[in-house]
Amino acid sequence: MAAYRRLSKWNSFFWLIVVVAVAAGIGNRLDKVDAYLYNTAAVALKTLDKGRTLHLLHQGETAPNEAPTTHETRRIECPKAAYLELNDAAAGASFASLPLGPQDMAVLLHKLTTRGIRHLGVSAPLVWPDNSAPIARQMVALRLAAFEHAVVGMRGRTAAEADFTPTVLRACTIPSDQVEGDITGLPSANRPIENDLLQANEALSLAWAPDRLDEERLTQRPTGSGERSFPLLARWNGEIIPTLPLRLAMQIKGLKVSDIRVRIGKDIRLGNMVLTLDEHGRTRLPQARTLALKVDDVIDERPIQEQADVLLLSQSPDGHPEEARSRQLAATVSQLCATELVSHHTRPGSPGKGLMYRNPASGWLPLSILALCALFAVRVLPFFYSFFRKLIMLAALGGLLWLAYYLMMQGYWFRLSTAMLTWLTMAIALRFMRPTEVKTRRIR
Repeated sequence: MAAYRRLSKWNSFFWLIVVVAVAAGIGNRLDKVDAYLYNTAAVALKTLDKGRTLHLLHQGETAPNEAPTTHETRRIECPKAAYLELNDAAAGASFASLPLGPQDMAVLLHKLTTRGIRHLGVSAPLVWPDNSAPIARQMVALRLAAFEHAVVGMRGRTAAEADFTPTVLRACTIPSDQVEGDITGLPSANRPIENDLLQANEALSLAWAPDRLDEERLTQRPTGSGERSFPLLARWNGEIIPTLPLRLAMQIKGLKVSDIRVRIGKDIRLGNMVLTLDEHGRTRLPQARTLALKVDDVIDERPIQEQADVLLLSQSPDGHPEEARSRQLAATVSQLCATELVSHHTRPGSPGKGLMYRNPASGWLPLSILALCALFAVRVLPFFYSFFRKLIMLAALGGLLWLAYYLMMQGYWFRLSTAMLTWLTMAIALRFMRPTEVKTRRIR
């Protein structure tokens, strides 16, 4: 008896109808799946930036613009800090006699308050003639207290026998656990240089800070081109204390000692602001703004075109001009009082990117080829060995993916999800289409 393999025509016809129904019935129901597939492929192929969308378009449609983007711009703005140098030449032109007494200082301070100065730093010896009355010193202290914020600089020196750190300085000592690094490069002192203002009881309620320290060059005259600040920190008997400009900036910005973190040689954190810091406790002054005032303009109440509400009053011990130091003190306060301004700008979205729909099965030739492939799949492919069937089906799947890639590179798309679902239906059909052996008798 002879045997041959036979495949039911009705079985093949049934699965052919199923495959055609799947291919024709899906339509545009899986367009969202196609959009996901094409966007994922475009990002993987680096033809589309992350965050952008690849639009699948039909005839007559255009890709919409991308969503507007908001860009954030940050810039540092420093307030203008004025400085007034009270040297002998400038003072002699406005006051009757030299050296100036506490009454003269009180008059000058009163004039400054009338000009709108709210924050004041005083870097002066505050040593007056012996015949000055105690009430005059009290007047100076009261005039200083009239400012919204006022910090008085205290001179110091390093002596063989150290003295106790003044109580007015210890109130602003930075705890050691907030300071990192080698502090030996900071200016240092261990004994204050007495001044007459401290003899007034009212002066004990004022804010004091280390200022001019003997034998510490960085606190007496600036170096370089003015890019470095006045030292922000000083060692007083080993304790780390903010100097005059930093103490004034802390008061203006409402900062406490607990808001300061120091890393010597790296940076200093003042609240939310971080500034670079070198080994001597200095920072850079890239955005600082200063304004020079003249003593006679203040005393005579002459109009001034530019205004500032922060002022550094500076006077050298010998009465000689020190404009560079005065400017450095003011610039340091200006930089420390900087604020970060944040502005948002909306930019229109860039032109959208899209692919135009193209049906690979349009036209009689592609349809004829697909029909032949379908007939081959339901009538011939089931007779192949399992290995070859799987190989041919994998080749068909690869062909679909290559076609999608090729068209995408040309700016087109087709319904890949429909094609893949049709392929999957065909793969399932091949599991059920099995030729059967039919035995026949030989007629002799």
